[in-house]
Amino acid sequence: MKTAMRVLMILGAMLIASAGWAAADQEPAPAGAAGQATIQIIPCPKTKMQRECLTCHVAGDFRVRETRADAHRNYPNDAMSVLDESDGPRGYFLLNGIDAKAAAEFFGYLRANKVTKAIIEIHSPGGSLFNAQRIISMIQRWQSEGNSLETRVDGYAASAGFLVFVAGDIGRRFVGPQADLMWHELMSFKMIDISTPSDKEEESRILRHLQNVRNDWLATRGKLTKAEIDDLIRKREFWMSGAQAVGFGFADGFIGGRR
Repeated sequence: MKTAMRVLMILGAMLIASAGWAAADQEPAPAGAAGQATIQIIPCPKTKMQRECLTCHVAGDFRVRETRADAHRNYPNDAMSVLDESDGPRGYFLLNGIDAKAAAEFFGYLRANKVTKAIIEIHSPGGSLFNAQRIISMIQRWQSEGNSLETRVDGYAASAGFLVFVAGDIGRRFVGPQADLMWHELMSFKMIDISTPSDKEEESRILRHLQNVRNDWLATRGKLTKAEIDDLIRKREFWMSGAQAVGFGFADGFIGGRR
């Protein structure tokens, strides 16, 4: 019996509190006959607004809710943002997979909004060689228009991700000293492989062509010759730290001047 009474008392108190809250959100009642109560709405102490205050303030101490500095921008994908810096806006793109579609959206957005400086941070195990080549072609077109592109690796850039990294502006390719970068012989994957010796010879010829084109290009982006790159990747993966990448000329310095 006592428990039931307590429950009824709690419910009654809740109903009274709810009714009081609803009444407080109403407009002030017009002055009426003697004895009729007038409800007063208390305005927000910050904005003096009587309604919708908590859309921009936090309940309790009425701190202004935090918003991103670029909240007014409508980005085409979640991998990008635009940083407002002292020397003007700079586009930023995080390359996880080798996503040529997202990269195209990034450069398209920058052009449409007249942003001429960009950063691509690579954090990728690699992926499609041909998607990487599409991204590199986009980078080269961006550079040919007089725009700047900085590339960065804080974590790792392997395989196709390494190719995208070295495509950045020479002088603006930065790494963390302990970051990892890797290049290797190209690989092909087939679920079911029924082939003849001639098929294998033709496949080998195509892979060698693709490899030579990339190794020739890499020799123009660092200090190693094409023959040295060929030897370093033959039958193995060529891993290097960020500090070693600077020594080989594939990176130009450390992010933020770190050592």
